[in-house]
Amino acid sequence: MSTKTKTRPRVPATTARRAAQLRTESRPRSRTRVGSPPRPRNSPRRLYRYALALAALSGALLIGLSQISVNRGKAEAASTAASTGAGVIGIAETAALLDGIPQHGNALGSPTAPVRLVEFADLQCPYCGRFAVDVLPTLIRDYVRTGKVQLVLHGLAFVGPGSVTALRTATAAGEHGRMWNVTELLFANQGPENSWVNDELLRSIVTATGANADRVFADRGGASVSTQIRTSAAAAQAAGVTGTPTFFIGRQGARLSRVPTRALSVDEFRTAIDGALTR
Repeated sequence: MSTKTKTRPRVPATTARRAAQLRTESRPRSRTRVGSPPRPRNSPRRLYRYALALAALSGALLIGLSQISVNRGKAEAASTAASTGAGVIGIAETAALLDGIPQHGNALGSPTAPVRLVEFADLQCPYCGRFAVDVLPTLIRDYVRTGKVQLVLHGLAFVGPGSVTALRTATAAGEHGRMWNVTELLFANQGPENSWVNDELLRSIVTATGANADRVFADRGGASVSTQIRTSAAAAQAAGVTGTPTFFIGRQGARLSRVPTRALSVDEFRTAIDGALTR
């Protein structure tokens, strides 16, 4: 009796593969368990970008605040400089030179002085500045302070716009008894024509003389100042003045004669003044 060996029926390959696929698909997919931490919404790269943006914003804010502080500091420094006359040359010297000498508008010295010396000047004229710095202090000490000479200044404005602004400021200061202080400081701080006259300097100079700068600035556009400037211009035209500085001298109330000034030296003016005193 023969024994037969049982064999399993062969399953086609395609059927086996399909069965394996079905088993795989039937397995449960992994899910986030209750209580497990959720996945972060922002990746490290995105957080890094946020950090950079925040740093840039903070930097810009700090720079802006720093700039505001710097600008505020500059404004405060400018205000302090104007109120103290910081940066203005000759404040103490001018105050000492003119202290106690009477001023009446554009006139310096006693109105009863026997001799009158008249100057026509532009506040931007470099030769006028040279006379004011090198010659005038000696004449004030030797002749004006001693009551021998009265000085009269006729301001003109032909160099440029800065001359007009400076002249109006000086003339307005004359209404407060400070014209000669202002003009002397302007000449002492004179710069290149039409580049140095500005309200900051003018305010510092006016304040340094002891006058109220706000009042002087308010007055310089007034009718009184305009009238005085027109009067000086008319006097210059009548005297035949064609340049600055030009000087005239004579006894009070008498006809004035032109002072010959070739070198703008002290000796030239001593000769002219002494001659007028002996007439």
